[in-house]
Amino acid sequence: MKVENIKELVEKLIERRKELGISQSDLAQLCNLSVNGISKFESNAGEREVKLSTLFKLSEVLGFKLSLEFEQ
Repeated sequence: MKVENIKELVEKLIERRKELGISQSDLAQLCNLSVNGISKFESNAGEREVKLSTLFKLSEVLGFKLSLEFEQ
């Protein structure tokens, strides 16, 4: 699956979290993040900056392979 922007990525991550039956609290614990941070991340999709390391943590726990593609 290819996503074009952070908002679309966040929507996919939320969808996957719910499919797996993982609460925001569980996800925060699994990723060593705060519940408040997960909540803000999900509710403000695309409106605030997210560390790349956080995206990699979330994708790993939720079973996504996150890759970057650079344009020339």
